[in-house]
Amino acid sequence: SIPMKSLSCYNDYNSQMTCTWMEHSEAHALVAMILYQRDNIIMENKEMLCKNQTENDLQEAPDSYVHWVCRNTANNFGIGVYDTYSFKPNKMLQAELNVDLFQNGKD
Repeated sequence: SIPMKSLSCYNDYNSQMTCTWMEHSEAHALVAMILYQRDNIIMENKEMLCKNQTENDLQEAPDSYVHWVCRNTANNFGIGVYDTYSFKPNKMLQAELNVDLFQNGKD
């Protein structure tokens, strides 16, 4: 997916985690994605605070993408601390199909 392929994260070795990523603007209009960060110490998904990056957009990326910059304050930095990032949709995805069982029977 575009968000996972475009995701890039780094820290300041003090307290700030920063990630950048993109999603297709049409997909964002239907179902926006939320970025979560989890480390192997606390093991709790923490929603990252993201803002749409409008200034200094990358010129090589087409206008059909939304650029995000996300930040979190982290308490654990050091050797052996590993971060995991995941995306989840901002709304529940489901599909429904109504089937009339009597129309599928043989005469």
